[in-house]
Amino acid sequence: MIEKKYRTAFAIELAQKFTVIFSLAIIAITIAGILIGLNGEDMRDMSTLFAFNSGLQYSTILQTAGFSLIIAIFSVLLFSEHIQTKINFLFRGFLLLFATLLTTSIFAIIFNWFPAGNIQGWIGFVLCTIVCFAVCFVLTLLKLKLEGKKYTKLLAGYKARHNNLT
Repeated sequence: MIEKKYRTAFAIELAQKFTVIFSLAIIAITIAGILIGLNGEDMRDMSTLFAFNSGLQYSTILQTAGFSLIIAIFSVLLFSEHIQTKINFLFRGFLLLFATLLTTSIFAIIFNWFPAGNIQGWIGFVLCTIVCFAVCFVLTLLKLKLEGKKYTKLLAGYKARHNNLT
């Protein structure tokens, strides 16, 4: 466990995660809007997320901010040193995926992001969420593995220097 004086403050970690999640969500909504605008004439009226020919609506941005804050809280609670570190990393990833799916589903129903009765829409949403989450999770695992190798090499160099001095 990292000593308390070396940990990032909870509020700072939350702000960092919120910023990343919110930025990625806005980019994803923008890309989806562009694709639907170009290819989906029949899909234009299905969602309240998009206001074609006028950009993102303020309500969409605020909804995305609320969603991003909730996901950021889950992320900090599951992956920071502040709360629980004894839970398996993979299990924490599945918990975050579940929290993301649940939160997104609730927001999608409350704010009519797409019709609640559209089974194809829900299947597409769940599949896209799982695929995107899996890609992010794999990239995170690779990053952690590379950092582990880097720090192992640095520790070996430090030990070699330290043993030569004594």
